[in-house]
Amino acid sequence: MLVAALTACAGEGSSGSDADGGRGGRQTVGSPEGHEDQPVMLTSSQVQAVLPGSSSLPGEWGGVGGGGEDVLYGAEAAKDCGFDTGTSCAGLTARGMRVVEQQTAEELVANAPEQTVFIKVYAFDSVENAAVASKAMVAREREDNDDAQPLKIAAGAEETEAFSMKLSDRYSTSVTMRTGAVVISLKGSDLKNADDMQALAKLQVDRIAKTAAGKNPDA
Repeated sequence: MLVAALTACAGEGSSGSDADGGRGGRQTVGSPEGHEDQPVMLTSSQVQAVLPGSSSLPGEWGGVGGGGEDVLYGAEAAKDCGFDTGTSCAGLTARGMRVVEQQTAEELVANAPEQTVFIKVYAFDSVENAAVASKAMVAREREDNDDAQPLKIAAGAEETEAFSMKLSDRYSTSVTMRTGAVVISLKGSDLKNADDMQALAKLQVDRIAKTAAGKNPDA
């Protein structure tokens, strides 16, 4: 799982603001193209579809399931969301999770750690409820990880906060994004390159946008 020191980061292309103490700021951008009048929303049944399978992952990343139930509903979803945010996660309809890993043959022989990213998708019933959860999630990360560094992520989300910390020759990272009424969390450990999170973040935002528009995210 993620090591204890992640980082506060500017939103997509933004820099820290005075109100944020210079520790990185949240950038709010317009709704994704095609959703200016209607926010991106997922039904609980669509959450499974947005989780990436091995064939859709970039590079040498491979999917290894959700480490249990891929999608949680009701009280179970709220409990998991509450652990990540410290809130009641009002309006949450479902939580999806996919774990992805990457390890070269050389690393396997050398018994080097696998690069691992936990992807979580939280579907809410409104933009307001999603925004509350997203901000609380970022605040919780900042409380525990004061020494991390900003990580630039530009994935097309409306709000993005990203954090990264180098530990020896590997990186620990955290990315929190909101697009419409959907919150996305990516937490990586033992990454050789923190910038690898960019491709995974963009993939997840794109899959959500396609699914919310009634399209096949794998097409």
